[in-house]
Amino acid sequence: MQTVGIMCGLWFTAASFRQAAKAKEAKNILALSEQHRALWSEARQREELLRVFQAESIVLNSPITTAEEVFLNEVIVHYESGWQMAKAGTVLTLKSLAADIQGFFNLPLPRAVWEKTKKFRNPKFVRFVEDAMR
Repeated sequence: MQTVGIMCGLWFTAASFRQAAKAKEAKNILALSEQHRALWSEARQREELLRVFQAESIVLNSPITTAEEVFLNEVIVHYESGWQMAKAGTVLTLKSLAADIQGFFNLPLPRAVWEKTKKFRNPKFVRFVEDAMR
């Protein structure tokens, strides 16, 4: 009888841990989604960020502004958060993230800020981004 009690206790503990892990994952996904919405909303509302999305190399004729660099660094941190979540096996996949990274970091301003700041970032994330951009 004591063995049954121990087994039931272990089962309830495991179920509790599983439920807590799912709740944490959901919380992380919601936080990432909110960060994503806030970043892109900011980009649409601030005229000084419009150059970030221009594909023409002519945009590099003028220096990157502080506002552009700050915004792009926030985007890079956002991508790294997504990368960490994808590695942990959440809803986001590494393949879809790589496709998004390829499109974004092949734009002139994002690429320039990436090149300037990648030495300060997680080397594994840097490898992931560099591979995705190829």
